[in-house]
Amino acid sequence: MTMSIAPFEAQKRAQNLGVAETAAVVFAAQYEGKLDIPGNTDTCTSEARENTDNAYSVTCTHGSGKYVQSVTRAFRLAVPDEGLDEAGGSSVSREFAYQTPTRFSGHSCPTYDAWGVNGHNDLFYEAHNGACIPLTVWTQTAYQFSTPDAWLYDVNNYNGWGNHPDYDNG
Repeated sequence: MTMSIAPFEAQKRAQNLGVAETAAVVFAAQYEGKLDIPGNTDTCTSEARENTDNAYSVTCTHGSGKYVQSVTRAFRLAVPDEGLDEAGGSSVSREFAYQTPTRFSGHSCPTYDAWGVNGHNDLFYEAHNGACIPLTVWTQTAYQFSTPDAWLYDVNNYNGWGNHPDYDNG
């Protein structure tokens, strides 16, 4: 009587895929939104993505022989402050009460701290991997109908939505 080893092989590949996937997710999470250039590890290699700024992919491999499994994930580094265009491409210089955060998370600011400057970002910046997004720029419509004079920090051209129509009038 002969038995198939196909279930064992499938289980081994699935285990190796799980290890490779975990390594890729952890690797990407370590560098996502940071300024550090990623290096290679024993199981993972990273490389810059073509035609993109600060975007990388990581490929992690686990297993040997016919059971080897690889996973590729993409991630993006933070944009360095010195690479940012002052005032979103506008020649107008405005002064704001607070410094614009280096990076934003995917979370909106709570209503009790609409810009995150009254303690919210201090508490959650690391956990959320960046500052909260002010309700003023949560949508493009909210951004266009906002008043730059009421902004607590510079969000002109946020999300690539262009210079605010009233930005130069300040």
